[in-house]
Amino acid sequence: MTEHWDEFFLKLHYQQTLKEQLSGAENDESWMLVSIEEAIEGILKGSLTLPDQQEIRFQALPVFEDQLTLSLPDSLIPEARARQTMDPLKSYIVQDKLGGILFGLHQSGQDLDPSQIEIYQQQMIEQTSRVQPSMKLVDEKALSIQDTIMGCYEAIFLVSPSPYYQIAFVRSWHGKAVIGSCQFKLEDAPLWVPLTYAMLHTATWSELS
Repeated sequence: MTEHWDEFFLKLHYQQTLKEQLSGAENDESWMLVSIEEAIEGILKGSLTLPDQQEIRFQALPVFEDQLTLSLPDSLIPEARARQTMDPLKSYIVQDKLGGILFGLHQSGQDLDPSQIEIYQQQMIEQTSRVQPSMKLVDEKALSIQDTIMGCYEAIFLVSPSPYYQIAFVRSWHGKAVIGSCQFKLEDAPLWVPLTYAMLHTATWSELS
């Protein structure tokens, strides 16, 4: 991609406006369609009604030999090709092809202590930026979820014709690194940013070895 960020987003005024909102958002959730707390409540109830009255239904999906349970929108379905080419005991991918949404998890064999989350997160950012030079880092943070630290970063990727937004995360589980991400079109960020964080907050991880 030879176009510069400013030139690209001048052509996509809506995305430019949204990018600025995201970049300056910090803890401000006013640009989101729903708050993270509202999304969590919707997951716990099994459905979430959006401001336009659209309803999102959630389903609980056990993965990794039933040691992890995720509550995901029912529009996300397992990716058949991933099931064939990846070890289902180590990797899990769901997607909404029509909506351009992809959510994935991978159990790494690499040792990771919770105290090393920040270092591991920086390595993820550096590696991704090398592979994807168009990446624009928006935010990075450490979340305390269910007494566990989870490192997260948010980034925008220049993909024509629609730039994509990604929330990537890493946590220590049974002493090993588990990494994952949710990717969606930038224009869908006001919905999928709070949904992604709500999915992370409501996931149930077994701590049994």
